[in-house]
Amino acid sequence: MHRKSAPLIMLWMLLLPFATLHARPKDSGPYSATRAYYQRLIAPAKPDIAGLRLFFTLMPKGGDIHQHFTGSLYAENYLEWIQREGCWISKSDYSVITPKDTDRLKDTVSVKNLRSDRAMSSDFFTHWSDKDYANHYHDQLPPDAQFFNTFIYFSKIFGTNRNYYREGLLKLKERAKNENVQYLETMFVSPGYQKSDPAFDSQVRSGVINIDNKQFRTLLDSFLLGVTRDTLFYDKVHQYRELVESSRKRVDDESFTLRFQSYVSRNSAPSVFFSGLYTAFYEADKNNGVVGVNIVSAENDPVALGDYRLHMQMFRYMKEKYPHIRTSMHAGELASGMVPPEEMKYHIAEAVSVAGAGRIGHGVDIAYETGALSTLIRMKEERIPVEINLTSNEFILGVKNEAHPIRLYTGSGVPVVISSDDPGVSRNSLTEEYVLLASRYRYSYDEVKQFAANSIIYSFLKKDEKERALQLLQKKFTEFEGRIADFARRN
Repeated sequence: MHRKSAPLIMLWMLLLPFATLHARPKDSGPYSATRAYYQRLIAPAKPDIAGLRLFFTLMPKGGDIHQHFTGSLYAENYLEWIQREGCWISKSDYSVITPKDTDRLKDTVSVKNLRSDRAMSSDFFTHWSDKDYANHYHDQLPPDAQFFNTFIYFSKIFGTNRNYYREGLLKLKERAKNENVQYLETMFVSPGYQKSDPAFDSQVRSGVINIDNKQFRTLLDSFLLGVTRDTLFYDKVHQYRELVESSRKRVDDESFTLRFQSYVSRNSAPSVFFSGLYTAFYEADKNNGVVGVNIVSAENDPVALGDYRLHMQMFRYMKEKYPHIRTSMHAGELASGMVPPEEMKYHIAEAVSVAGAGRIGHGVDIAYETGALSTLIRMKEERIPVEINLTSNEFILGVKNEAHPIRLYTGSGVPVVISSDDPGVSRNSLTEEYVLLASRYRYSYDEVKQFAANSIIYSFLKKDEKERALQLLQKKFTEFEGRIADFARRN
């Protein structure tokens, strides 16, 4: 059953202006001139990187639908807030120190003094981001640990002033509009409810891990009943809802739209994971600003690996309860040597076939999976896109150039979306992702346009919102092609 075919037919009809570009005569004006100009940029043995950077800065890119909120802000933004709140930075580990941390006040430096100390400032940025990582050859963390450890630093400042959530979102909106991105679907914050139950943890990890098994399903039902009777659950839901609504208030305008994904961390005990997962689905069902649910954190963590199949069954259980809730799942963010070979045989397949993922984030280890051919066919037929994050895949996994599976996906007919992941940590942008895409893989202009359209088609926006967004994107491309054609004619 092709569960997405019917609604997508109407969406593809909206894309006729994109599709019919292939059939236009060569002398059809701005479009052809733009396509020819782009081809000149990618044709040489060494592509014109500066030219591509200008081209993609100006090109409308639709949306960025795989982006983590806290990891998208730059360390400089956090420093500004830390200074504003009268907090400090720890000299020993660069964590945020508030006036309440009385036992650590001696081990601090002010933001002003940190900025004036070149050596300390440089070291700070290597902790709070990937800046200059490749230029340092002293003893340092592995790239994946370096990347994921940065998130430890970000959350504390939001506890001092919740207004920084909104300020951060407005900053991301400004950057998005500056690089011609009209839609952000960001992984904002987790609802925060956690119910720990060691007895449940032990029981759910033993026996048959499959919701078709009556005993396993009963165990989940019983635990969930306890969650729904917990007053703290409703307190957390209320707090989360207030945060979402206050943070996104009046952010949308006629040329920009913001939506959130809720999420759960895969590196916690089953009871904590399952209670958080239910809260995420519950809130996505109740809150118009929350359009989907995701699973995040390092996929190679021992807990994530040990409980992977358990997590997929729990997602499947929630999808039965909330079949209309859309899900995007980090899956296959692994590389050879990172984990034992057997751990790279099934992650994407189970995210698709068991958990019912609507989109796959990263999907880098697809070539290692036992059922890769079947998974690729299914993703093609059911229009399940893969979210490609070239910069973070290169840094975290060491996978780049010909080793990256992007050509495997597009060659198999799987829809592809280009996204930024954590541009604050990686210190990049969606524009730079497109520069890498074009310079490394030489996709045609028509293919690049389709990637941009895919970011709207496969977003979790409502149907009427997608229609308006696609119309806006087409308008922006018409204007863009006119500008490029005029520039090319003058040069």
